[in-house]
Amino acid sequence: MKKTIALTTILMAGFSGFAQAKEVASFGKVKITEAEFKKAIEGLGPQAEMVKTNPRIQTQFLNHLIDNTLLSDEAKKAKLDKSAQYEKMVQDARRDILARLYVEKYKSEQTSDSKLKAYFDANKKKFSNKEIRASHILLKEDNKAEAEKVLKDALAGKDFAELAKKHSTGPSKDRGGDLNFFGRGRMVPAFEAAAFDTPKGKVHPKLVKTQFGWHIIKVVDMKGSDNAKFADVKSEVKKAVEGNARADVVKSLRDKAKVKVNEDVLKNIKF
Repeated sequence: MKKTIALTTILMAGFSGFAQAKEVASFGKVKITEAEFKKAIEGLGPQAEMVKTNPRIQTQFLNHLIDNTLLSDEAKKAKLDKSAQYEKMVQDARRDILARLYVEKYKSEQTSDSKLKAYFDANKKKFSNKEIRASHILLKEDNKAEAEKVLKDALAGKDFAELAKKHSTGPSKDRGGDLNFFGRGRMVPAFEAAAFDTPKGKVHPKLVKTQFGWHIIKVVDMKGSDNAKFADVKSEVKKAVEGNARADVVKSLRDKAKVKVNEDVLKNIKF
């Protein structure tokens, strides 16, 4: 495992406070108690659950702590803690730890019940169980004129599956364009928006452009609904907010700081 400096600090900080506790390991004058070991695991953050639930990884982690403590003691004897390299590594570790702590603080602030409810209300469709079954006809980007003609035929009621078999360039053409059922987040945004905006049994009235070309979309069936209840999906909402937390706070900070990267200089750096 990584995080050498941070983990050794967590371990050594707790060694003095549990004189009568059960010992997990001892070496020299150092004794690792059960409570200290648990504290060190909690300090792992998101990795903690993996260690808690896997005895093999717990053993690996304990050995990691022992080995790093022994090595750090020897490093101190060699006065490496007085070196410029050590100071630089400590500064880097402090920076990374503080960054992680700030993200954790932001997560905590954003996952109150009121904040989660507000996020849910603003993004309700993300948590629906609605799925649609759609078929599509895909034509290449430079074939817009043909795509418009095929769309006109589809809107006029011509057999969609036959049109797909005849004109589509996509892998679903042999199935009459059938894409089976899919929920939100499965398709590229433009395709998804058009498909979920089309009533059952209808062909979307416009061509839809994506990086794959021009799509003609027909919604064949649908199930589920967009009427999710906050209480039923609260854990999913929290997971989504926490998953986006770092990216959201970093974007806000970068925008505020007006970060600029000189790509010409960056790509010409020689090592």
